[in-house]
Amino acid sequence: MRINLINARKEANLTQRELGELLDVSERHINSLEAGASDGSIPLWKRLRELFSETIDLLEQVEQK
Repeated sequence: MRINLINARKEANLTQRELGELLDVSERHINSLEAGASDGSIPLWKRLRELFSETIDLLEQVEQK
């Protein structure tokens, strides 16, 4: 799970659907990114970085199980 991405979204008070609308992707795509089931595209990660003012490295950190 990409816990930092989830936390950034929640700190911005956004649902997965709202984030998807901002990025012009589906709620399902956001869910897959957060779950680590999809890596997403470089342009998408750049847009996330700009939206949350975080480095991509920080957003991509995966929770260790």
